[in-house]
Amino acid sequence: MRHLKIIFMIVAVAGFSPFLSYAQGWTADSNLTSSDGGSYTTSNNSHSLAVFENWIYLAWYDFYSSPNNMGCQIRFKRYDGSVWSGDTTVGLIGNSRLNNWYPSCATDAGGNFHLVWETNEFTTDIENFEIAYRRYSNNHWTGITRLTASSGPSTNPAIAVAGDGRLFAFWQDKRGGLYRVYHKIYAGSSWGSEGILGENADYCGMPSVAMCQGLPAVVWEDFSSGTFQVRFRKMSTSGWEGDSLISHSSLGAFSPAIAADNFGNIHVVWEDWSLNSSKICYRKYSLLSRNWGPETVLSATASRTEGPVIVCRDSLVDIFWADDRSGYYEIYHRQSANDSWGQEEPVTDQRASAVLPSVAADLRGNMHLVWTGDQPAVNKSPDIFIKSLFIDPWPPKDDGLSDSGAKSWCSITTFPNPTSDRSVLKYIIASPAGSLTRQAPISYNSRMEVYNVAGQLVTTLFTGDLAEGEHSLEWNGRDRAGQKVPSGIYFAKLTAGTATSVAKIMVVR
Repeated sequence: MRHLKIIFMIVAVAGFSPFLSYAQGWTADSNLTSSDGGSYTTSNNSHSLAVFENWIYLAWYDFYSSPNNMGCQIRFKRYDGSVWSGDTTVGLIGNSRLNNWYPSCATDAGGNFHLVWETNEFTTDIENFEIAYRRYSNNHWTGITRLTASSGPSTNPAIAVAGDGRLFAFWQDKRGGLYRVYHKIYAGSSWGSEGILGENADYCGMPSVAMCQGLPAVVWEDFSSGTFQVRFRKMSTSGWEGDSLISHSSLGAFSPAIAADNFGNIHVVWEDWSLNSSKICYRKYSLLSRNWGPETVLSATASRTEGPVIVCRDSLVDIFWADDRSGYYEIYHRQSANDSWGQEEPVTDQRASAVLPSVAADLRGNMHLVWTGDQPAVNKSPDIFIKSLFIDPWPPKDDGLSDSGAKSWCSITTFPNPTSDRSVLKYIIASPAGSLTRQAPISYNSRMEVYNVAGQLVTTLFTGDLAEGEHSLEWNGRDRAGQKVPSGIYFAKLTAGTATSVAKIMVVR
């Protein structure tokens, strides 16, 4: 099997500019797969890609051409901060005409990897697809859980994870001749009963989900008005809120994707069709005003656009899509910083076909992009490619201590708490008694970071070596972009060598 190891190019960014030059900042394309029948990422922002710290998880499906008409299988590989693993078959072992495809994945706060996909292997009816689930934890896969047992096909799943570990799975299901969006919640011990969204439409499908302040927000394709439009629904602490129509397309709005930022704002993109072309449209829901902003066209006209995906990093919003304006599909990108959109630009140059992008960002704001790409070679099946943009690279895998033999201990306190503006963080770093005998103080590779309740990085206050002893610094209540954080609970996390300590900070504006 041909396998090219990804080469990460560390990009030093001093005074991070909101509109980075992506042509210069991205690493080179790396080919991650090689299948005779072709390898495919998932469409509709269902996330073939997930990250946890400097680990990258990739789930996709391969077509198998031998034996004849064997079908598709879910495949998996991971990057552990140093090297990529080999490929692993995750779904059921397929026979002729049996398929496992359209995966969606997410990671939780503990680094566990959660995967759902569509399969026709639970029954003898090859037309009846159901939704399956597995978890990958501590280098071990759990057994396969069947989430659905429907009279009609259950397809196009999407999954998201809350900060408290709850799982939210969504999919489209055809029962009684009508497609609806269904969902289930896993709350720590078992999956709950099914719920339904979009009850009154002739068709609801292609759901996309994001976690917003610990609860799911969902968009989907909806045919209740005689034209395909995008509808939105959010869960609150008291249950599901009502539906909202957020697109107003004359010929149809398709393939919606959703993301939420650290401030509770919601961002949605979709394909909007017109005669002989399509465009990428965007809307933002403001938590402050409780209203949707205007529809904004992000892509150039007179081209075909497909498969938009979206990711938020503090006050930055990044959108990617496939676009054929050059005569073949390439992946294009636009970024918004504090509601101001930069110019669109290509991030691939395959000169064959680059489609089905999937994007993920880690807690430090580094982004990883994968897509399905044809190479400019005759009779070559599609492979999956990756490239990365590093804003704040993680330390090398084995980089823990300035003195590699030392073990560490630390604690942190904050005041005032609650705070309306600034907070002082006092912390102690020490070596446990008896761990080592030294004549000079030990220094530890240390970081002080602030996270929100969703586990997202708000800002980094310090990184570098710190000697044993007492230290203090101040947080000004702002994120990495210099914006004041909203009221809520935040966590100051100190990492010193192998030790960590966390203190809660309540911000009241």
